[in-house]
Amino acid sequence: MSTVALLSAIGLTAACGESPERADAGGPGAAASTAAGRPERSEPLTGVELKAALLTAEQAVGFEITDGRSRDGAAPESSFDAKETVSPEVCRHVKEATSGDGEEASAASSIMYPAGTSISPRSTSLMSYPEEAARARMTQLREAVGACGRFRFSNRFGKSSVTSEELDVPDLGEDALRYRTLSRLGSSGFAWTLVTVVRVGGVIATMQVKVPTGPMTPEKLATFKPEPGPEEAVTVTLIKNVTEAEST
Repeated sequence: MSTVALLSAIGLTAACGESPERADAGGPGAAASTAAGRPERSEPLTGVELKAALLTAEQAVGFEITDGRSRDGAAPESSFDAKETVSPEVCRHVKEATSGDGEEASAASSIMYPAGTSISPRSTSLMSYPEEAARARMTQLREAVGACGRFRFSNRFGKSSVTSEELDVPDLGEDALRYRTLSRLGSSGFAWTLVTVVRVGGVIATMQVKVPTGPMTPEKLATFKPEPGPEEAVTVTLIKNVTEAEST
């Protein structure tokens, strides 16, 4: 299987828990954060506004940005044959957490690689909703993750089993999740995915790191497990950009 096909077969996401003071269902923590940090917007950000909040080349220190795009409205139907089954079905929310749910008002995305390399891409995604819908989206994601420590999916590239684990997450935005997944791709090997999801008002920002591997022993596989690294600093900058955009 080619690297492109391998990456297309992965697309994995999951999430971790929240602390009580950062409840996502409109609790005291979320209300206090909104009151202290920014006024609540009455309308979602547009695609143009989201794209302006993406990392710039100057901000993405240590990385090279290779792609950037934005749109208004939900993602159009793709001509790519992406028909896929997920079991249990609720885990589809986990797997597709970074690609929207069809209810987003606008979206923007970019891809960057560690400078001088073409491996381990960092994919940035911004999706804008009415704030209440963004809160509900995060809650939905948590509930799915709670039920999906293990799940399976199949598509045109074959079948895969997935495991996920929660990780500690920095105090970012108004609500933040972090998780890591391992996809077993049969004879093609494995793929790790490290995902950080942050909500600021009605915007959900995602930083996703993908690390595909070939076949290897469990001992060697463990040495490829992605840990939060150089993307940490630029993720902080990204959330600052989003916070400023939500405050205007």
